[in-house]
Amino acid sequence: MEFNIVAAGIGGQGIVLFSEVLSKAMLAEGMNASFYVHSGLAQLGGSVRSHIRSGGRICPKISHGCADIILSLEMAEILHAVPYVKREGTVIISEAMRIPYHSAMDPSRYPTKETLDKLFQDARIKAVFIPSEDIARNAGHVQTANIVMLGALVATSNVVETESVVTVIGSCMDQNAQVNVEAFWKGYEFITGQDYV
Repeated sequence: MEFNIVAAGIGGQGIVLFSEVLSKAMLAEGMNASFYVHSGLAQLGGSVRSHIRSGGRICPKISHGCADIILSLEMAEILHAVPYVKREGTVIISEAMRIPYHSAMDPSRYPTKETLDKLFQDARIKAVFIPSEDIARNAGHVQTANIVMLGALVATSNVVETESVVTVIGSCMDQNAQVNVEAFWKGYEFITGQDYV
C-alpha cells in the first residue's frame, strides 16, 4: 500500500524525530518506508519539511498533489506544504504559533485558524486542528508536541498500529520514553475521543 505524508514545521520542533519514529514503525510492520527531510535554515528557526512514504517507489521525495496527509507542527507552516496535498486529502494542523518578526509588526499577515479552516473547506480538504502544546503540557512536557501530533496522525490515518509506534518510542528515547508515550496516546485520544487505558 502506498501512503504519502508531508510534515512541516520550523527548526527545533522535532520534525526529524517525528519522521524517524513514524518511518521505523512502518518498517517494523514490513512496509517499504523512507523519509526525506528538507531542512533549509532550520537552525535559525526556518522552515523544515519532511516527506514520509511507504510503498513500492524508491524515491522518498513526494511530488506536488500526491500527499494523502499533510501535517504541520506550526499553524502558518501548513501554507508551505499545501501544494503537496492531493485533492480531497487531509491536513492535520497544530494550533501552535511562532509569530515571525514581520507578522509581529503587522498581525494581519499571520493567518488565523478561521482563515485556514475556510481555505481548506473551500478546497474540499478535511482540516483537523490540534491544540498540541496544551496536550503536550498535560502529558508531561511541552516539547513532546511533535509526538502528540504523531498520535493524532495515527488515529486519523491508521497508517501503522499504535503498538508499533509505542515500541519504537521506547527504543529511540531511553530517558524520555514514558512522557513521549503518554504524549502519543494523548494525541491519539484527542482524535478518537476514547481513553487508551
